[in-house]
Amino acid sequence: MALSPNRHLVIWQEKQSTLFKEEIESLLAPLSDTPILSKMVSESLDQYVDELAIESENTRPWPLLPLVVCEGISTQYEHVVPVAVALQFLRAAADIFDDIEDADSPKALSSKYGSAESINVATTLIMLAEKAITRLKKLQVENDIIILVMDKINSYHTIACVGQHMDLTLTLEMAISEEEYLKIASMKSAFQVECACHIAALLATPQKKLIDSLTKFGHNLGMAVQLTNDIQGITQGRDILKKRITLPIIYALAHSDSTVGNQIRYEFSHPSKSASDFTLVKDLLFRCGAIHYASVKLELYKQQALDILSDTEKEGVNVERLKLFVT
Repeated sequence: MALSPNRHLVIWQEKQSTLFKEEIESLLAPLSDTPILSKMVSESLDQYVDELAIESENTRPWPLLPLVVCEGISTQYEHVVPVAVALQFLRAAADIFDDIEDADSPKALSSKYGSAESINVATTLIMLAEKAITRLKKLQVENDIIILVMDKINSYHTIACVGQHMDLTLTLEMAISEEEYLKIASMKSAFQVECACHIAALLATPQKKLIDSLTKFGHNLGMAVQLTNDIQGITQGRDILKKRITLPIIYALAHSDSTVGNQIRYEFSHPSKSASDFTLVKDLLFRCGAIHYASVKLELYKQQALDILSDTEKEGVNVERLKLFVT
């Protein structure tokens, strides 16, 4: 009897999630003699493991994206598990540093344990990520490919550091353009998804054209994720309260009348005193078309990602599960 699409998805995700979690446990084993550090490292990874929870047919298990890309190309994916885990370690480390820089989250590791210990946890995660990549050797991956993987991952994360620096120095007074903002978003945020797709394709095929296509897919998917966050950051109020400069704000300042623009500038240059402050800005952004514009850009990136998948499907890539990350 054939499995239903939903049941088939559940079995697939459970299998890959188990391999992912077992790899994490194996890499964290040397920390068992230092239970407090082990607990802090595990805590920093909890939110990413939670993303593996199977909630619906349209679930997006982001930590498994490299496995999904590799499996779609070659049907094999076990040898990509260490890289998938390494990328999550690096993601967790980056989030710890980000929380320390922003100092705005009471749930952050740095708020609970202090900056010094949190920095040590982030450093531990980076070292474990490097160790995870070296485990490719035991999975019969050739040395030159392992070196290339490490080089590509380090290159992506170096670019991300540049993007983070540019983002930290971003202010309303800089009058940043939409093009400049999207460049920063690409460097700082979209790189994580692009890197995951690029490395997975690299480990699945020697075909440069296919690797390039999946890399572009990752870029468009990553930008779609960033714009989704931009829109939610406004509708949920968090980016307004934190005075973050995102695409809706940039659009409003460039395309609305002076009254709206001046009001947004005023609100973003003064601390919010009540919920009505962010409600006012949110209403202004909806009325001037900024949220609609960001939504249109979001759909454009999603469509470009789907178009690339259609092209790669003609090359024999199974894109069924990759589409789950887009739709």
